Amino acid sequence: MKKIHIYILSVVFSFSAFSCQDWMNVDPAGVQTTTTYWQTKGEVEAVLGKGYKNLRDAVETIIFWGETRGNELMINNTAALSIRNGDILPTNSWNDWSKMYAIIGMANSVIKYAPEVSEKDASFNEGEMRSTMAEAHFLRGLSYFYLVRMFKDVPYITEPYVTDDAEFQVGVTDGYEILRKEIAAITPYLEYAKEFFPEVEDTKGRATRWALYALVADMNLWIGDYKACVTACDAIINSGRVGLIAGNTWFTNFYPGNSNESIFEIQYSNALSQTNSFKSWFAATTSGSVINYGKFATASMALTRFYLWLSEGDVRGEGATFGTASSSASQFTVWKYYGIDTYNTARGDLDNDQNWIIYRLAEIYLMKAEAVAMQGDYPGAIEIMNEVRTRAGSDALDSNQYADEYSTVTAIYNERFVELFAEGKNWFDMLRIGLRYESDARYKDFLITEATRGLTSISAALVRSKMNRYVPYSWYLPIYNSELEANIKLEQNPAYANYGN
Repeated sequence: MKKIHIYILSVVFSFSAFSCQDWMNVDPAGVQTTTTYWQTKGEVEAVLGKGYKNLRDAVETIIFWGETRGNELMINNTAALSIRNGDILPTNSWNDWSKMYAIIGMANSVIKYAPEVSEKDASFNEGEMRSTMAEAHFLRGLSYFYLVRMFKDVPYITEPYVTDDAEFQVGVTDGYEILRKEIAAITPYLEYAKEFFPEVEDTKGRATRWALYALVADMNLWIGDYKACVTACDAIINSGRVGLIAGNTWFTNFYPGNSNESIFEIQYSNALSQTNSFKSWFAATTSGSVINYGKFATASMALTRFYLWLSEGDVRGEGATFGTASSSASQFTVWKYYGIDTYNTARGDLDNDQNWIIYRLAEIYLMKAEAVAMQGDYPGAIEIMNEVRTRAGSDALDSNQYADEYSTVTAIYNERFVELFAEGKNWFDMLRIGLRYESDARYKDFLITEATRGLTSISAALVRSKMNRYVPYSWYLPIYNSELEANIKLEQNPAYANYGN
């Protein structure tokens, strides 16, 4: 891993004076030593703000990591397509993890120095200091969660790199150990995290207590601590701070965003020149049998799953299957990032500021349902899942028809597929289920079947061969070649050890 320096504002900014959309747009300049810098509350908040900005800068990576090896979307990107087709090399640019470590570097600085600043600056009282550290722990924990799910074992850095003599040659730590340590680090700060901020953009765009609970729930689901997952989910569900969005208003989750269902989303603002390219990335046109699209388009098999899984009139299906004679949008367009509603109302060309949702309440219900299923309560899991399903317009599933773990978990997967479609969750859902293969061999078959849907016969054979041969190492990405060159303590993932650097 390369050396990471902390770049800090020479001018102090305070969260009290700026909305999160303001301070996330500031890119700290200049390098200051810890002896001259960490003196005031504003300086701590400036570095935390840089951490959030780094997260926004990582959105494209988050999308590609969550979708490339999945089956929901067609991908228009050569490097990503090679991964999708099983031709994965350590030189592939999508193996670059540096954007996540940039977030971690900023979070580590806040975690280390915020307590010292609290002793120097009377305005930075202990409560404010701890709530700020809660946000930093969220950023660090979320970043490690992405890294572990993509690479499994990665360098675990908990100290900031602020001097040139800091040790940066670090080997990997077991991914599950990292997640357990991050859960343990976050847990003491749950009570100090703010329940809400004065501005809605901050409540949804900064890590509140509910964002921390969502992350803890997600990590516990991943490592198999299902009771802890349910406890964290219940804290959010019973908080009274969020609620499910029903009917056609479901689309307000995506436009204008920051809905009552939202827990944490990365903020954009056209007015503040904080824009993205989601509209062009997710829009598609068709000419006969030819599909033209930006970076992503709805896969044909995804349209089939929507049709088979949802009841007629489900708002999510209406938004996924545009392309009728009365519609100008292709059915392959991912409508939640392109339009406003199910009536073919497209957004203006200049409104390229849709937020990117990391967590919303619907997913919390589905996490809880899966955790309940893994504890053996299959009808109870389906009933929880039905809370999400019926609010969108589909008929409730008969919970009495689900009497085993596999059928219940795969039903919840189908619901996650349609509810969280194109939100960067698909590959992680497939992998999480597949990793349970030692307790039920059908889970590995499920993963491989899902991972090869929509591929050509040649690509499907390659993916199937590698995923069967290198269980589970090939289910993760290789370490990027430049990281191996920079850090002699790193060893390549065994599935890619003979591929060269």
